Amino acid sequence: MRRFKSALTAVAALAAFAGVGAAAAPAQAATYCTTKGQKYFCAYGIASTQLDNGTTEQFVVGSDHAVWTNWSYPDGSWNGWVSMGGWVQSQVTIGHFQGGSLSYFTIEAIGSDGNVWFRLRDSNGSWSPWQMSCNVSPNAPLCP
Repeated sequence: MRRFKSALTAVAALAAFAGVGAAAAPAQAATYCTTKGQKYFCAYGIASTQLDNGTTEQFVVGSDHAVWTNWSYPDGSWNGWVSMGGWVQSQVTIGHFQGGSLSYFTIEAIGSDGNVWFRLRDSNGSWSPWQMSCNVSPNAPLCP
């Protein structure tokens, strides 16, 4: 019994010295993937849509929690990733309007406050600023 206590004390001292212990276990680490040079949260995946002109546009949540986008050119090359800002904690979803142009759509994700936030892409390629969901903020600029 004395050997067991001595061994247990030695293991505890070694663990304390090494900084190892149950309380020191890190929270579950995020798993990252990479696509076309962009590091993103694997769990959130890649959202993708095709525009009227055949361009493919992709969206990911980068390791910085911002939304990033990349789009293709007719020759098959890609623009390169561009940050769309924000701080999100969910996958990005794409919403097209019934009967509308494929180039006119929204992206949505859950922000740091737990609310749904979105940006609207106009058919000319310009983007609105991030705005809270109209369900939460019905008088916001882009809400009906």
